[in-house]
Amino acid sequence: MKKVARILFVSVLFFSVIAQNVNSQSDDILFRKHLISSGWNSLFYGVAGDYIFDINGAAAAGLPLIAAGAGVVIPLLTNSSKTITSNQLLLTSHGQSLGWAHGTALGLLINGNDAFETEGKAKLTVGLAALTSMGLGILGNQLGKSQDWSEGQVALYRHYGWVMPFTGFSICAAFSDNARVFGAADLIGGAGGYLLAHQINKWHEYTRGDIRATQALTALNGALGYCIFLDTQIDEEVDFNRKGWLIPTAGVLVGTAAGHLWLKGADLTPQQGMTTVYAASAGAILGAGVALIVNSDSFTTNYLIPYGTGMAAYSFAVISLKNKNAGSAYLPDNKAGNWDFAFMPQNLYLNNKIEQRGYIINGRQVGLQPLFAASLNF
Repeated sequence: MKKVARILFVSVLFFSVIAQNVNSQSDDILFRKHLISSGWNSLFYGVAGDYIFDINGAAAAGLPLIAAGAGVVIPLLTNSSKTITSNQLLLTSHGQSLGWAHGTALGLLINGNDAFETEGKAKLTVGLAALTSMGLGILGNQLGKSQDWSEGQVALYRHYGWVMPFTGFSICAAFSDNARVFGAADLIGGAGGYLLAHQINKWHEYTRGDIRATQALTALNGALGYCIFLDTQIDEEVDFNRKGWLIPTAGVLVGTAAGHLWLKGADLTPQQGMTTVYAASAGAILGAGVALIVNSDSFTTNYLIPYGTGMAAYSFAVISLKNKNAGSAYLPDNKAGNWDFAFMPQNLYLNNKIEQRGYIINGRQVGLQPLFAASLNF
C-alpha cells in the first residue's frame, strides 16, 4: 500500500507539471488535456484493479502506472488526427468523473447498507464505479462528437450533472440512512439533471462564460449554506439535526437559479466567466483576511465577512462585464474591442506594502493602486 501511495504522489506531480499552460483552446492543447485526463483516470482504474484482484507487492505499484500509460497511448494510437473538440473533452472528463459516483450509487442500490461491509460486495461496488466511469467517459466522447451542441449547452449539462445528484444526496441525508435510497437518489438526480438542463437550454441559450459565472455564484451560496449548517451544529448541547443538510442544498439551488436570471442575455465569453470566478475567490480571500483581523469569537462573523466580500467582488465583476458587452453591441465592429476591463488582485499585496513603508518613484509618493480598472476608447 505504501508503494501505491508513492506512485500516486509521483503521478500527481507528473500530471501537474505537464498540465501547466494548458488554458489555450487550440487543437494541440485540447488533445493534450485529453491525454492528461485519460491518463489520470486510468491511473485510478489501475488502483481499483489492485483492490478487486487482490494484487500486492511490486505488481500493485506497477499496475496503476501501466493503466495510466495505456490511458495515454490508446488515444494516441486510435486518434490519427491527434485532435479533439472542446465538447468531446468536456463531456468525456465529465462522464469519467461523475461515473465514479454513479457506479458507486449503483453498488449501493444493489447491495444496500452492506455495499462496503463484506469484501466481495465492496469489490463489486468498486468495480461498478470503475466500469461506469469508463462507460460514461466513452459515451461523453461519442456525444461530443455526434451532437451539434454549443459549448454553453455542454457546460449547462455538466453543471446540472452534479447539482441534481448533490441535491438528491442532501435530501436523503436529511431524511434517511438507507443506502439504497442514497443510490437511487443519485441515479435519479443525475438523469433528472440532464433533462432539466435540456429544458433550461430551450428557455434560453447560455454561453460557456455565463455558466462559469453561474457556477461561481452556486459555489458561493453553497459554501454559505454549508457554513450555516455547521453553525447550527456547533452547540454541543444540541443534538445533531440531520435536516440541516437541506440548508446547503437550498444554497446551491438558489445560487444556480439566481445565476440563470442574472446572467440571461449577458453573453459572457469563457474568459469573462473565469474573471467572475477570480473576482469571487479573491473577494472571499480578502474577507477571510479581514475576519482574521477582526478576530471575532463568533463563527457566524467569520464566514459572513468572506461571503459578503466575495459576493461584492463577484457582483461588481458581473455588472461591469454585462455593461461592457451591452456597450460593445452598440459599437461598430472596429470599435467593439475598445472596451477594457482588468481585475488586479496583486494590488492587495502592493497596497499593503505602500501603507506600511510607502513607495516613491522619481521623488513622488505613490498612492494606493486600484483592484479594478475599466475604460472605453472612442
